[in-house]
Amino acid sequence: MDRKKTKLTAKLIRPADASLVEKRRNADNANGSAKYWGFPVQMRNSGIYRGKGITKRFNKVFFNNDKNPDQTIYQDDRSILNQPIGPSANNLIGKGTKVHPKGSITDVPGVLVGHAEDKTGRTGCTVILYPEGAVPGVDVRGGFPGTEQTDAIKPGTSTDLIQGVLLTGGSNFGLAATAGVVNWLAEHGYGTPTGVGPLPTVPAAVIFDLYYAKGSRRPDAQLGYKAAKAAKAGTVAQGSVGAGAGATVGKIYGTPMKGGVGTASWQIPGGPIVAAIVVVNALGDIWDHDHIIAGALKPNGKFVNQTRAILEGIPPMPSSIQNRSTTIAVIATTAKLDKAEAGRVATLAHDGMARAISPVHIQADGDTVFCIATGTDRSGLIGNAAVTAVGTVAAVVLEQAIVRGVMAAQAGIKQQQNTK
Repeated sequence: MDRKKTKLTAKLIRPADASLVEKRRNADNANGSAKYWGFPVQMRNSGIYRGKGITKRFNKVFFNNDKNPDQTIYQDDRSILNQPIGPSANNLIGKGTKVHPKGSITDVPGVLVGHAEDKTGRTGCTVILYPEGAVPGVDVRGGFPGTEQTDAIKPGTSTDLIQGVLLTGGSNFGLAATAGVVNWLAEHGYGTPTGVGPLPTVPAAVIFDLYYAKGSRRPDAQLGYKAAKAAKAGTVAQGSVGAGAGATVGKIYGTPMKGGVGTASWQIPGGPIVAAIVVVNALGDIWDHDHIIAGALKPNGKFVNQTRAILEGIPPMPSSIQNRSTTIAVIATTAKLDKAEAGRVATLAHDGMARAISPVHIQADGDTVFCIATGTDRSGLIGNAAVTAVGTVAAVVLEQAIVRGVMAAQAGIKQQQNTK
């Protein structure tokens, strides 16, 4: 077709005006949402917005409350609300294949995991050890992080190997547990050699579980030592254990549900093993492909769907101690990576967090992913190819670990109820 005909046949497609029935349905939905959350609502007549020569009609919904008397939510094109909100339903690891059903981070040879909790079971810590020393990487994405020694393991620093990572409850107080892990490693001869004995390096990250764990003993050096002492290969306990003992999910709207510790692994055929362990303590809902499996609950026991609530213009609850959170994780792999490459794998792994949690990485989250690379793989996969392959798989196993963690926590609650 020549340029002249192309110009003649080109048309400007304008969005059709919403029907009266659709406008009423939109108004009813907005009014119902506002009433549910206790916001008086005032409906005004449709306005007209003109821009670039195209007329659009929409309803204005005004949510009035004491703090935001003039807050305005514009209900424009609602078609996006008719689509699933959350991760894609596509099987990310190929048709007919699954993450190992019993796989865990200890499938990486030499990796040990230990849990320790307060007697009340409302807070604790989880330690991931590789005593011989692994190449570290880290990526912090949340707006409210609590970490230790993350700067020491970034590229350009002199810390080339670490002996473990601590994931702990107790918020900033829980960082005290790191000393116990370091002491256990030093007592057993692990760490960088110095004139005064070995010096272990153990980065750490915390979750905010203080509201749920109120009154419980905060993780300290003694509890960290206990977790390190309990570290072993083999099966890793999941659910409300260790650092996940006080974890919860779904805290922007509604009533939260229990979160917890989850783990998963995958071996690239002929290549390195990639595995994840995670403490799921998210503000957002937890998605398993196209549906929510844990999150904020309405009074009737149904899921709020917090992402949809935000899209519909429902104001989030005021920031408080109850809705501070954080999901923290460790990726372990046998791949040969340097610190910059391990950091990039940690970055790519966050994609799995984003697929399984929505909303995620917001201001009250301290979401952090560590990577430890043991370098024992002999496949020859190195450099950019290794980062791409390992990082892609890391996102998949982290997504699966998140799902497993909350499912194990919910299963634990049902088991407790059945035994009463």
